[in-house]
Amino acid sequence: MHDPDVVAFEVRRLFTIWHREPDGHDSGEVCQHYDRATGRVLNGWRWHVRHWRVQVLPWQRVRTWLVDRCDHCGYRFHWREARFGYQSTDRLWHDPCMSLRHVRGQLDDLTRKVLGTADWDANWRAEHRLSGIEAQTAEVRDRG
Repeated sequence: MHDPDVVAFEVRRLFTIWHREPDGHDSGEVCQHYDRATGRVLNGWRWHVRHWRVQVLPWQRVRTWLVDRCDHCGYRFHWREARFGYQSTDRLWHDPCMSLRHVRGQLDDLTRKVLGTADWDANWRAEHRLSGIEAQTAEVRDRG
């Protein structure tokens, strides 16, 4: 399934008006964006006001600054601080918290490999990480 939203109108840094297809259909499936027979672009779908979703960007920035919290430490983000997400979840992390999450995952993979409980994916990630460490060690040894 594709995204049911498409930008209808936009005023940069101020607001965006999205057109959302009814009943979650793919964009352009119900409210046609072009005539399939002639290939001519149709603009009537832009005026389906009942399908609009308005995104006011300044308000969204303030709201996310006030509401969003780091999933790891629970603290708020500083104004305009980078937020990191992972694999289409709604969870967000600070940069240091995301780095800790990444390192923790690597350590978990290496621990499972040593204990012999690693599945195929964890075993591959551990082998890949160990080969990278060996290459770095060999490079340092060759320089010195």
